[in-house]
Amino acid sequence: GATLKASRLLLERAKELDLAIIGVSFHVGSGCTDPETFVQAISDARCVFDMGAEHGFNMH
Repeated sequence: GATLKASRLLLERAKELDLAIIGVSFHVGSGCTDPETFVQAISDARCVFDMGAEHGFNMH
């Protein structure tokens, strides 16, 4: 996994390398029982999608 800050840096590097980034994935842990953990993971994924769009990636 990567932090949001690291995700921004990775997206910048991917752009420099002319890579096609189309989405993200996340794992909250197989024993996770707290719904808020899923809410936070989805929120973070949305943030990474927005960062990708800022860099010109067509994320799905």
